[in-house]
Amino acid sequence: MIKMFYTVSPALKGTELQWLHDQKVYPACQDLFDWKTNTPVIGFGVIVNPETALAIKLRHKLEMQSEYKQR
Repeated sequence: MIKMFYTVSPALKGTELQWLHDQKVYPACQDLFDWKTNTPVIGFGVIVNPETALAIKLRHKLEMQSEYKQR
C-alpha cells in the first residue's frame, strides 16, 4: 500500500472526489491555504494499492508519497 498527498484547486474538488469514488478510493480532504501562491487549495490524502497510485501519479503532481506500514 502507498500513502499519498496532493492538492487541487477548490473549483476541481467535486470532480476529483467523483473520480476517486469511481476508482473505489475514499480520501481524506481538507481545505488548505498555499502561502507561496496566496491561493486556497484542497488537500487530498489517500492510501491506495500500487495500481491506483500510478493512476493518481499520472493525474496529479504529488506533494508526498511513502510506503504505508500498518502499526
